[in-house]
Amino acid sequence: MAPLDTKNDAPKFMGDPLKVPVIECGASLDTNTFKAYPEHNEALGFPGELIDNWQEVAIAKIGELAKKNRAFQVYLDACVKCGACTDKCHYFLGTGDPKNMPVARQDLLRSVYRRYYTFAGKYFPWLVGARDLTKEVLDEWYTYYHQCSQCRRCSVACPMASIPQRFRWRRGKFLIPLA
Repeated sequence: MAPLDTKNDAPKFMGDPLKVPVIECGASLDTNTFKAYPEHNEALGFPGELIDNWQEVAIAKIGELAKKNRAFQVYLDACVKCGACTDKCHYFLGTGDPKNMPVARQDLLRSVYRRYYTFAGKYFPWLVGARDLTKEVLDEWYTYYHQCSQCRRCSVACPMASIPQRFRWRRGKFLIPLA
């Protein structure tokens, strides 16, 4: 076997690998994933376009998930937003978009859950970061949930007993076609 010619065969090292990109909110918001054609969704049993009462359907589905699965509520409430998962997410590191942090992706669903299913969210939404489910929020769900590869690096880094981030992403992705 010929010795490796490090001048020609090895990849060139480009810049500082530890340099974090400039944090810019919404940096990857315009990086949308491919949206399926309506006939593709219909073949899977989902509505092709947004149904008229999509908000009520999605909110009811969140409530159904919360009633059926206590773990859903625990996973949403256990996060203390410490940020230990942040530097593990390759999508956040690559885009520098704070909404691509695992904790921010969790907040996409948590903010809507709190708005409709917690006392503080119903009466003091500004206090707990609760948001109404709007078309803009749904677009954020679509963009940011689909930018997660579900590699689970964030779960390994989570100090809260390795809260399964993937559980939340799947729930968020599951709600999108229903709305």
